[in-house]
Amino acid sequence: MNPARDEARRPVRTLIVDDAALMRKVIREILSRNDEIEVVGTAAHGQECLERIPELKPDIVTLDIDMPVMNGLTAIKNIMVRHQIPIVVISSLVQDGYFAFEALRLGVMDFLPKPSRTSGGDWDGEEELVRMRVRASSGMQVHRMRRVGRRKKAEPCHGSKDTVPTGVIAMGTTLAGPNTVMHIVTRLPRDFPGAIVAVQEIHPRILAPFCSYFNEISPLEVVPVTHPRPLSGGKVFIGSTFQDIEITPSSSHEGEFRLNVTDSSATPIDRLFESAARCFGKNACGVLLTGVGTDGAEGLGAIKQAGGLTMAQDHECCVYPNLVENALRQDVVDVLMTSKGIAGRLDAWTRDRP
Repeated sequence: MNPARDEARRPVRTLIVDDAALMRKVIREILSRNDEIEVVGTAAHGQECLERIPELKPDIVTLDIDMPVMNGLTAIKNIMVRHQIPIVVISSLVQDGYFAFEALRLGVMDFLPKPSRTSGGDWDGEEELVRMRVRASSGMQVHRMRRVGRRKKAEPCHGSKDTVPTGVIAMGTTLAGPNTVMHIVTRLPRDFPGAIVAVQEIHPRILAPFCSYFNEISPLEVVPVTHPRPLSGGKVFIGSTFQDIEITPSSSHEGEFRLNVTDSSATPIDRLFESAARCFGKNACGVLLTGVGTDGAEGLGAIKQAGGLTMAQDHECCVYPNLVENALRQDVVDVLMTSKGIAGRLDAWTRDRP
C-alpha cells in the first residue's frame, strides 16, 4: 500500500501492464466503469512498468505474466523490493499452475484469469472481480508481505497418513492469504499427524494447479478440494472461498469424516469452522489469518464454545487485519501469534490429542 494514499477516498491510481494493446484497452474499459478507480497509465512490459512507477505514482499495478523484455515474475520481484505496491496479476496462464503459485509465493495480492467473452464464463462477474480486487488494494499493508522461500527439503511423506485424524485444524483467510498459508505449512514437520483444512481466497480455476506446485515445497501433501473427498491425517486440504467446504461424518464408514463442497455462501470461513466444531468438538482448532471482511469470528466462537482452541495471526502482522480485528472485538480468540509461531503451536496442539 502506498502510505501517501489518502484513505478518505481519492480514486485508486492504477497502472495497467500488458504487452497486448487490446488487453490494455479492455482492462482500462473494465476499470473505468467504477468511479473509485483511476487508470493513470499503461505499460507494455515489466521494464516499462518499473520506469513509469516513479513518474505515475500508482497505488496498484495490474500485471500480465507472459511479456517481452521483462516478464511478469521478474517485474513482481522488482516491484515488491523497490516500490512495495500491491499487484494484481491478470493472466491467461492459469492451467499450468507454476505462474500462479510463483506470483502468490512472491506476494501478489491475487492472481486472476484474464476476462474473456469467448470462454463461456460469466463476463460480468469476471469484470466485477477485477474491479473488486483493484478497489480492495487500498487497504493492503504491502510492507508486511514476505515471499515464501523455496527451501530444499526432504522427500515429503505423501500418501502415508490415510488415517482418521484425532483432531482437525480449520484455517481461514481471504485476500492475500495464500502466501500466509504457505508460510505456515512449510514450517510444519514431515511427520505432522493432524489434518489441516484451509479455505483461502483463490480463483477456482487456479486452485488445483496451484496446489500441484505447492506440493513441491510443502512437507505435507497438499490436496485441492474441488469435490467431496475423505478427510485424513498428515495432509493439507485447500479449498477456495468461491465455494463452501464443510466437514461431515462419513455416511459409509462410522467414525470417519468427509469434506463436502457446496455453492458459496457469504461466510465460507464460518461454515468451515462451525462444521469443525460440530464434528470434532474439543479436538477442533480454528485459525483465522489475514483478510478483508468479518467472516470467521462466528465460526471461531463455535469452536471456542465446543472446547476447542482458537488462534489468529497477529493483526499487527496481517497484510489485511480486518478479519482478525473483528474476531478480537468479539473476544473469540484464545491465542494471537505471528505466522512464524503458528506452525509450532499447531504441531504441539495436534500431538497432544488423545
